[in-house]
Amino acid sequence: MSILRAQNLEIGYTSTLLGPFDLAIPRGSFVLIEGPNGCGKSVFLKTLIGLENPRAGSFEWEVDADALRFVPQTRTVDTLLPATVRDVMELGFQRGSGWGSFRRRPDPDQIARALDAVGMHKLLKKLFRELSEGQKQLIMLARALLAEPAVILLDEPSASMDPAREKLAVDVLLGEQRARDCTILMIAHGSQPAQQAADYVLKLDYDKSVEFRPNNAQNNAEERGAQEELCGKP
Repeated sequence: MSILRAQNLEIGYTSTLLGPFDLAIPRGSFVLIEGPNGCGKSVFLKTLIGLENPRAGSFEWEVDADALRFVPQTRTVDTLLPATVRDVMELGFQRGSGWGSFRRRPDPDQIARALDAVGMHKLLKKLFRELSEGQKQLIMLARALLAEPAVILLDEPSASMDPAREKLAVDVLLGEQRARDCTILMIAHGSQPAQQAADYVLKLDYDKSVEFRPNNAQNNAEERGAQEELCGKP
């Protein structure tokens, strides 16, 4: 069953960057979005969450907009205000911001569990703007987890992370996928953990093409694991 369907969709700002294309994303899948800089990856996600209008065509989610959560690049987040990590976790951003809004503020236990999942529980009282970019990105991921969304869309969350945090972030996303059948759409460039975790790859390119295919890297990794198990290797 598909959670997202697109027909004759064209995406871009003043001109078309991608499409027209048709697309069907299976519910509960982990989709890795790849492509060169400037090909339209970010505007692709922004269109899917309603921050940008499609230039032509249509798309439809099989879930309500409140079930979507967007994790932007932290350099696009306003960090001038002296907000603590707790403030960022509690704040319900207005509809249309792409962040998703809470019907009510999350309780302290929910916040603690979400931060603990990404290893950031000790930073609750720290100013968000004083954190490293990698720490900020994990905080934004934790915030997305609070609502237990049906879909999480992430714009290069691992770009500012060291390898250990990058693997942690992908492991957390895999946990959400397996526990709640959550659908993951993640932009990443050269991320080995994401390449190994993804069920599908969505390849975007300068020629406006959109190619959706099963992830061969994951299939190869599973085959290697099975062969090692048969051979008695750890």
